[in-house]
Amino acid sequence: MNMLQVIVAGAAENARREQPALCPFCGSDPPLAAQIAGKFIVGCESDDCAANPQVSGSTVSAAWERWNARAP
Repeated sequence: MNMLQVIVAGAAENARREQPALCPFCGSDPPLAAQIAGKFIVGCESDDCAANPQVSGSTVSAAWERWNARAP
């Protein structure tokens, strides 16, 4: 899966959810989805976010699920 496919899959996964997966620290939308070293990463890439949180998963869906389980 290339970077564009990961981002498209992440956006599609996000669109299926009832609530957008906003960054719990700065409220930016949408967070970044990328594949790095065999793991899928969802994280905030906003220049205004002091925390820049990230989570990973073995699939795009697993990474988004972990991201949405985060508490602010």
